[in-house]
Amino acid sequence: MILRNTLFLLIAIKCILFSCEKENNKADQGEEKPMTKWRATITNTHQKEVPFYLTIEGNGDQQVWTVINGEERMVLDEVFYEGDSLHIPLLIYEAELIVKEGEEVINGQFVRNGAYRLPFSAVKGGDKRFSKGEEPTVDFTGNYAVKLGKTEAIGLFKQNEDYLTGTFLTATGDYRFLEGTVRGNKMFLSSFDGVHILRFEAELEGNKIVNGKMWSGKSRTEVWEGVNDPKAALPDPKTLTYLKDGYNKFTFSFKNQEGKEVSLEDPKYQDKVVIVQIMGSWCPNCLDEANFFVLLYDRYKEKGLEIIGLSFERATEAEKAYKRINRMKEKLHIDYEVVYAGTPKQTAQALPMLNKVMSFPTSIVLRRNGEVAEIHTGFSGPSTGSYYEEHVSEFTSLIEELIKE
Repeated sequence: MILRNTLFLLIAIKCILFSCEKENNKADQGEEKPMTKWRATITNTHQKEVPFYLTIEGNGDQQVWTVINGEERMVLDEVFYEGDSLHIPLLIYEAELIVKEGEEVINGQFVRNGAYRLPFSAVKGGDKRFSKGEEPTVDFTGNYAVKLGKTEAIGLFKQNEDYLTGTFLTATGDYRFLEGTVRGNKMFLSSFDGVHILRFEAELEGNKIVNGKMWSGKSRTEVWEGVNDPKAALPDPKTLTYLKDGYNKFTFSFKNQEGKEVSLEDPKYQDKVVIVQIMGSWCPNCLDEANFFVLLYDRYKEKGLEIIGLSFERATEAEKAYKRINRMKEKLHIDYEVVYAGTPKQTAQALPMLNKVMSFPTSIVLRRNGEVAEIHTGFSGPSTGSYYEEHVSEFTSLIEELIKE
């Protein structure tokens, strides 16, 4: 229990230190204008605004933009100019904001490289995420068994007066940090995490959520509904991915950036507890899991733990893929090896012993003798609260037990 509590503390400290590191780096570069809060929006093709908060501090190409969703802070500190446009890369994702600066209003575009562009704007002043309306007549707080399109999910919501936060947990991951408001019996939630653009609306009638609608990305829409259910549950994530009949071992062989074949037969992984992380640099849930694994690895690597990432990147060329992988490793301080394993559509070809890879991330835990101890589909991230804490605790206990074997 002490070890697990310490790990939770380390996760919190890591977040604090990372934020402070950014601020101190910028503070060394001279006097800056005060940090300013803005209400920003990205507008999809249905003309629905997805609002979120951001702050901007600093000047010129020394600016730091911070996107705010509930408790989450996404620090963007690599801005640069091309001509009269300011570019704000969105972490390690293949996306950026391109804007024309203004004193009170900023206009521009959200760009998913190679995919689409959507209008972006920000107004100085930090007004409410959603405009104030009728006073709340309901309280959405609770856990809900949700049907989101064809997907089973658990809706986790917390309301304080008209302020609402929450997320959706599915068998393959979570929708991260959503934030919004309640008017009358209706909820409004939104989030922008650098990749996903999400807006949710719904009404509460008794213990049921009805007339729900989700807008996602450029143009996707889904209807959704739910019922308050403290015992709402999803399929066991340890049963969804498994070794197919005829296979008794998990194996792979991929080339690293230097062209060397990397496999579990390497001496580095012999007689070790090994976590194989199926991931991608484009996947926010994967980055949430990687933040946890970085701390886990640091704590247990001297006791017999190894981790290797198999990254399925959207780039079809290894050189381009490794640029994304290296950037991810640098940003997240990943010390364990991550190899390019193909594109997301090539998981069946790359890992034929698995029945399927239905989620990024998926983690495969191997005993010291190479046997599969557990395959865990998805990752319940920090936005899921107690689900996240439970997963971190159980997974850490598993690693401790396997190390002792």
